[in-house]
Amino acid sequence: MIPVWKGRSFDQYEPHGREPAGFGVWDDILDFVQAKRINSSVFKNMFPAAQIADSSTHPIHYCRIAFHHITRSSDSRTVKACLVPPRTPLTDKAPYIIFPDWNLIYQSSVLGVFNSIPFDWLARRYVETTLNHFILNSLTFPSSGDTPWEQIGSLAARLSCVDDRFADFAAEAGVECGPLTEAERDDMRAEIDALVARAYGLTADELSFVFTDFTVKAVSAVYRERVLDKYESL
Repeated sequence: MIPVWKGRSFDQYEPHGREPAGFGVWDDILDFVQAKRINSSVFKNMFPAAQIADSSTHPIHYCRIAFHHITRSSDSRTVKACLVPPRTPLTDKAPYIIFPDWNLIYQSSVLGVFNSIPFDWLARRYVETTLNHFILNSLTFPSSGDTPWEQIGSLAARLSCVDDRFADFAAEAGVECGPLTEAERDDMRAEIDALVARAYGLTADELSFVFTDFTVKAVSAVYRERVLDKYESL
């Protein structure tokens, strides 16, 4: 029996796995999700039929980027995304992103943008009680030419690879794997926030305005100053 995760089973860069929705038999779960994939128009539009038919290629076998479906614009953070470990079934309250053929650093860069303060500010303009793929697809990413995707992706991958569950992902992404101190985590997250703010073309004053959408408890004054310092140093 393995745990089935819901949204509360993770937070931003925190795959703690607590409060699972329930437990299931691995073989039964694999049969269920594979049957759904075979009938999914999304998968059919993105992957060859032979690959879809092979259950060993199902995303459930690998690390995936999942996010909270139930969320509000008034929450401390609206977008809560996380890299979940392999063989982790997810309920519909924890939808995940599939990628056609991107390397792991570019996949991680999507996670970095998701969990950034500028993207969260944008999501708050649209989210009421849920974040679904329809809303997600309407949100704007920074323009590809002006964004240091590899730098953001490397930082997000390192933040995500917190233990041995992510050892293979870390090795392929070329980052270290293991726990980080709170100071190290805050420093990496602040650098991502600064990089994403630059990529969106925000000025320092505009970035300071974005911070006003968050309580001091959610984004401390010390952290805001750290982001602004990172921003100015870029």
